Amino acid sequence: MTETAAARKGGIDEEALARLRSQLGVETPLRQYNKYADEDVIAHYAMGSGDDNPRWLDSDYAKTTKWGGIIAPSTFVLTCGFPRSRGLAGVHGLFTGVDIHCHHPIHAGTRVTASTALYALEEKIGDFAGRQFRQTYETKYRDADGRVLSTCYSHAFRTERRETKKGRKYADIEPQTYTDADLAGIEQAYARELRDRRGSNPRYFESVREGEILEGVIKGPLTVTDCICFVSGFGWVFARPHRLWNDYRKQHPGVGVKNKLGIWDVPERVHWEEDLARAIGMPMIYDYGPQRIAWFDHAVSDWMGDSGWIRRIEVKLLAPNFIGDTTRVHGSISSLNAEDACVVLELKAEDQRGRLTAVGRSEVVLPRRSHK
Repeated sequence: MTETAAARKGGIDEEALARLRSQLGVETPLRQYNKYADEDVIAHYAMGSGDDNPRWLDSDYAKTTKWGGIIAPSTFVLTCGFPRSRGLAGVHGLFTGVDIHCHHPIHAGTRVTASTALYALEEKIGDFAGRQFRQTYETKYRDADGRVLSTCYSHAFRTERRETKKGRKYADIEPQTYTDADLAGIEQAYARELRDRRGSNPRYFESVREGEILEGVIKGPLTVTDCICFVSGFGWVFARPHRLWNDYRKQHPGVGVKNKLGIWDVPERVHWEEDLARAIGMPMIYDYGPQRIAWFDHAVSDWMGDSGWIRRIEVKLLAPNFIGDTTRVHGSISSLNAEDACVVLELKAEDQRGRLTAVGRSEVVLPRRSHK
């Protein structure tokens, strides 16, 4: 069976696996949506995830912070090159999380380049699909001088499409509907979120305690519009118009999935087209994984204030957020390190059902009172 024939059947091609394994440790340039972290693209990314903190949006305000101007959110680097799962043409890819190490702030105007290498490839057997592989990529983001700004370890599962149709792991989940009272409660949570944003009022290391609660942020009820707003700032995965899509599909056999009209279209339609979402075992349209990761970034940034620094942020995606879901991202302080004024936050995302859809961990460096 050729690779193309295997791809058409949604199966895993052994020759493709061998080629993929041969790429372990081989660093290559990464296709980039953003090459410059200018003020506009930083603002588009922040606003796309629902984060209107003036430290990302207002250059005059940002000049008053310790950074002396606008810097990018920690997860912004994903827009400067997102290591999408490669190889295994025609096999569905499910992004499952990142571990971002932030070495230096990315100031507005910085030129960013990205290169990536396959870091690990592990075969797994799960309930949602039959044969599947976990791919991990190590991506380095550098400035014009070659200095590494951030390092990201990203994970994805590759699952055989024919097996995912059998799983139906989320078959019992029904779309959520809302009353006016429900929506009023969400509006109240939004108001609390804005009041709690730390902003220019420093959160000092000496003032926090282990076990302290982070109330976090509310996201939802999720709509297709929310997904479009996010991806407009983050970057489209496969979407290209007309001849550009035709050429891309020819360069990457197996990437296209025909729609009900028999037309080749992009696989990321799972985020706006219910038929394709159902075809891969989902009950309905669901969110983008990096969208939820941005929500974790938002929650931590609001909590730490303008003088804090996210040194590391790790998010593991456990289950999709479906259209209509309302998610709260919150957490608590799990440990403190007085040596470097670092606070470790354990985080989680829960929907209106109480379902845990993601967990996270962040290392945050806070200012000291003695270093005002």
